[in-house]
Amino acid sequence: MDLSERALEVLRQIEIPRTRRPLGDLIEDLSIDGGSVHVRMRLAPAYASKSQLTSWVEQALKAIPGVERVQVEFVQTQRPRPRVLTQKVRFPQIARILVVFSGKGGVGKSTVSVNLAVALAQQGARVGLFDADVHGPNIPTLLGLTEPPVVKEGKLLPIFKHGVHAISIGLLVGGGDPLIWRGPMISKAIRELLESTAWPELDYLIVDMPPGTGDAQLGLAQDVELTGAIAVTTPQEVALSDVRRGIGAFFKLHVPVLGIIENMAYYLCPKCGHREYIFGQGGGEAEARRQKIPLLGQIPLDPKLREGGDAGMPIVIAHPSSPAAQEFGKIAERLMRYFALSQGEQQ
Repeated sequence: MDLSERALEVLRQIEIPRTRRPLGDLIEDLSIDGGSVHVRMRLAPAYASKSQLTSWVEQALKAIPGVERVQVEFVQTQRPRPRVLTQKVRFPQIARILVVFSGKGGVGKSTVSVNLAVALAQQGARVGLFDADVHGPNIPTLLGLTEPPVVKEGKLLPIFKHGVHAISIGLLVGGGDPLIWRGPMISKAIRELLESTAWPELDYLIVDMPPGTGDAQLGLAQDVELTGAIAVTTPQEVALSDVRRGIGAFFKLHVPVLGIIENMAYYLCPKCGHREYIFGQGGGEAEARRQKIPLLGQIPLDPKLREGGDAGMPIVIAHPSSPAAQEFGKIAERLMRYFALSQGEQQ
């Protein structure tokens, strides 16, 4: 095996965080002149920034005997995407579409979606919130929405509340009416509702997914250009084992998983400040390390989260100084910083 073959083999063994794809997949060309290695590679901002990719390549190649210098050049060629059965929908007025998912119900996924969307808006971002949880559309309750959306020129106008443009299928059917749909109907309903909504210019569209891994997740990933996915779990193993399958599903669908949010991470005594880890400790952090993705935040168990949800008043608005609201703000900052860095280094 000559030096160039060895260098390529080394790069193929490096796994890109959040994607489980080898770094070698991004290599367009590799040439060697003496002890100098010149690498041409594609930039994938959703996976990593230029500086991260350069650092990984340099560290890997400089460890090979005989390699003295490494030069990395980025090219703009696009790798063909896997062929899918449907034409993907693109929304040019929406910069990023982020799906929030969980492996099972009851972990607070919708509460996280709402408060994250509002927290992003509080920091100056233009944010939309799409309720794709067709079996349990809770966004209207959590945002305090009661009236159906207005139709203008054949399009639904999202309702603006708490700084967020929101739409939910729960606004189009009776509050107590069950939605008994088969898989293809679910995928079609989500796509049609997305397309029939007059979304304004948005920096982020947060999509609250149904729990689990099924037709809704598969259909959305195949039908819509998604920027990334965010996993929500609680610290206990039963939730972690389910979200693990969800993370694996999005990896297989070639949707980058941006990180994990651990909800109900601990109970913080309001009187003495003692932390009680009711559902176990460190499960989300350990899973993030295992998956090689960031732990975006740990939301404490707070009765005010439930009270605010029932009243249609997210905790980031009702109690902005609470530990839970502060943590949502930090998660929003981390996401905005990540995308600002990726966009800045892409230019």
